[in-house]
Amino acid sequence: MALSTYEMVYLITNIFGTYIVYKFMHIFFETKEVNHRIEFLSYAGYYIFIALVYLTINIPVVTMIGNIVAYFGLSFNYKAGIKRRLLSVLMIYLIGMCIEVIVALLSGYFKYSLITVNNYSSVYGLFIFQILLYLVIRILNNYKNIRKGEIIPLANWAAIIIIPISSLYIILTLFQATGLSWEQILIGVVLILLVNFTTFYLYDVISASMVDKMDKILLGQQNKYYQKQFELMESSLKTTKAMRHDLRNHLSVIYALVEKGERDAALKHLAKMTDVYDDKKQYACTENIDIDSILNFKIQAAEQQNIKIALDLSIPEKMDIPSFDLAIILGNLLDNAIEAVADLEEERQIKTNINYDKGRLIILVENPYQGERVKVGNRYLSTNKEPSQHGLGLENVKSVLQKYDGSMDINQRSNIFSVSLLLFV
Repeated sequence: MALSTYEMVYLITNIFGTYIVYKFMHIFFETKEVNHRIEFLSYAGYYIFIALVYLTINIPVVTMIGNIVAYFGLSFNYKAGIKRRLLSVLMIYLIGMCIEVIVALLSGYFKYSLITVNNYSSVYGLFIFQILLYLVIRILNNYKNIRKGEIIPLANWAAIIIIPISSLYIILTLFQATGLSWEQILIGVVLILLVNFTTFYLYDVISASMVDKMDKILLGQQNKYYQKQFELMESSLKTTKAMRHDLRNHLSVIYALVEKGERDAALKHLAKMTDVYDDKKQYACTENIDIDSILNFKIQAAEQQNIKIALDLSIPEKMDIPSFDLAIILGNLLDNAIEAVADLEEERQIKTNINYDKGRLIILVENPYQGERVKVGNRYLSTNKEPSQHGLGLENVKSVLQKYDGSMDINQRSNIFSVSLLLFV
């Protein structure tokens, strides 16, 4: 069967249309860990699929469903949660649909039906549609926070996603309504498009606000780490000064006791000195103030719950990694471990190894746990009482790892849960 001029132009312009979908996806998703070969093949498959649907069926409702399903499939090229996938698919399709309808109405196509064959045949309309959609992409590409939408609370996300869903329903209803002029439909679709542009902007603003809020929380936590470290250093300094001041007196007493042959009394006096000057608590003391402050803060929090943290540290005084990132990594890993061990009657101990060697920072946190660690997708759910925070600790750690081309390995065996990290710093 020979193709008409319109069909040939459609197939050619849809190559550019596929590129626009690709650019749209990159607005919503991070692309650092994308397999570009698979990504290319998936978009090629999308182009072929949509072309076949158009050439063989060409019924608007079928094309709509096919596009939405295909967009959702394309979103799996990128690491994201279901919330971002659903919202991105709806926003991409709705914006494209609004622009397509506006161009069709302005080019004189007024008989739009969802369940009959699409007879639209304006070649100019095809070019104008792709150009307008590309201009929209250029504008929306300025919103960078949209990629961080995973941290938006569920209630906010639900309020946002209702808008494109409702908009899609209203557009479909407009075309089924009778008695409306094409001008009225055009105004309605333009207003819906503007509403969804506003929604896109609000989504970006909320994402930025949530990121800023989390940064402030982490900064406050980091300040607490430093404050605790300074308190420990001050306490240690006072103890050292006091010990030096009293040392001569203690040595005089011990010397006198030994001289008299009162060995047991001398040992008893030494034991008392040990009790006074040794608090018998294990604190991090590596001279790396960033790591020491975080670990010491968490050690104290663990000890308040009768949990021991066993340390094996081999790190230099300085490393090329900001304290902010260390606070996210160690803070989240130890918080999760303490939370899990707090539920145990026995084996209340956390193993923490941190080693640095030739530009590689290796971190291992290992803890016993009871019950089953639930895994949803790539996320392990914690026992956090706030459902919206479940599994976010490890997700935050993963986001930091990306900066250092790092990797995370999670294992659970014989009721031992371990997280090991490798960072290149």
